[in-house]
Amino acid sequence: DPAAVEEARRLGSQVRERDLRNRTDFREWPTVTIDGEHARDFDDAIPIERLANGNYWLGVHIADVAHYVREGSALDEEAYERATSVYFPERAVHMFPSELSTGLCSLNPHVDRLVQSCLMEIDRQGTVLQYELHDGVINSSERMTYTDVNAMLTERDPQVTARYQSLVPLFERMRELFEVLNRRRHRRGSIDFDMKEPEIVLDDEGMVEEIIALERNVAHRIIEEFMLVANETVAQHLSDNEVPTLYRIHEEPDPLKVEQFEEFIGTLGYSLNVAPDEVTPRHFQKLVERMRGTPEEKPIAFLMLRTMQKARYDPENIGHFGLAASSYTHFTSPIRRYPDLVVHRTLRESRHRLMDQERIEQLDEDMPEVAGHTSERERRADDAERELVQWKKVRFMADKVGDEFEGYVTGVSAFGLYIELIEHFVEGMVHVSTMADDYYRFVEKAHLLKGENTGKVYRLGDRVTVQVIKVDMERRQVDLGLAEVLKRV
Repeated sequence: DPAAVEEARRLGSQVRERDLRNRTDFREWPTVTIDGEHARDFDDAIPIERLANGNYWLGVHIADVAHYVREGSALDEEAYERATSVYFPERAVHMFPSELSTGLCSLNPHVDRLVQSCLMEIDRQGTVLQYELHDGVINSSERMTYTDVNAMLTERDPQVTARYQSLVPLFERMRELFEVLNRRRHRRGSIDFDMKEPEIVLDDEGMVEEIIALERNVAHRIIEEFMLVANETVAQHLSDNEVPTLYRIHEEPDPLKVEQFEEFIGTLGYSLNVAPDEVTPRHFQKLVERMRGTPEEKPIAFLMLRTMQKARYDPENIGHFGLAASSYTHFTSPIRRYPDLVVHRTLRESRHRLMDQERIEQLDEDMPEVAGHTSERERRADDAERELVQWKKVRFMADKVGDEFEGYVTGVSAFGLYIELIEHFVEGMVHVSTMADDYYRFVEKAHLLKGENTGKVYRLGDRVTVQVIKVDMERRQVDLGLAEVLKRV
């Protein structure tokens, strides 16, 4: 909206002196951002120290978008309508104009930036012993990439290490605390699939050059773990103080779906070893660990995700099943998620005692609608991202008709088999009409197709060789055939 863009321009590009009033000054504390090579918006920065008692003092500084985007302003209304940034392979559609998203509210290095900060003392068991919440100002020491941090911590690259020599102790402390927090989360039963996701590499014209596995190295995991503990700490604070806000909730799975899931994994020799109505995150966690590295890992993980509820936003704090967390919210990305902006506003109002009874009643009334709207917009963004990625993948396969590939069966239906190619992470379908060597019946509970005459079975998780038969751009679909069947008939 032009009014929103104009509002963003009027804010300028530098932090003004009056914006610093009543803020905690963190500018002398060594602080870094860690993001991907191509990231342009930086909404979190990390300082960390080791205390004399052996505990860690972790800071999570988050861009203070709420300072600039006032409730009811043109910027706010535009951000609410969008509710999220959308990330396509070649470009991002930001929730805010670039003047904010990559400018004033991006924690760029060597410039002053306003933040909301969560500082936590964490012991060697990963317990947050105490915390502080601040309106602050930082001046980031360095803009780091996941690749460079990993090169220092894992590969011990001498050139990269020399370049960032003064910051190496900081990164070493980060890794120590990451391991502590990760162990704690594992102990309580948090589910971590850690499956490889595809990354689309584009050429200069925006066409797919290749599709590779997106590597999550130790630097990705460090930032993820620090964001998780900050989100939990803020959520617990808001819950304890009965502040009307938005939580990120993940409800317990439907026992009927768990029962159906248990029936299927039983055919593959696995079990949750618990009654469907008594399942906990730890039961799923143990199953993930047992099947890690097996051919059936990915399809079972997909089925497990479909067994669980979808995470969503809600005014009621009922915890996060997948993370095994009693309280969880989104505090860490107000540049790209509207719910985080809501959390920042309510957090500041409660800390500065600006919430009177009338304001509390207004928030209580508004939050259910905000939760529903932002959850729906998130799903819409996810669908748009998936749709465009699928279109890119299908176009990438257009010149590969007749080629053979190895793949895994990731889905089974009465219509045929869904296959994900190992080499390119592209999913296609083997329609049952191409399986002309027999008449195949669909066994729904076992997720398999079985030949009536031969007894031949194709089930979820099987590794198969397929041939690309047709690439349909209009339907965004890759039609495959089973190589062994095509040769026989």
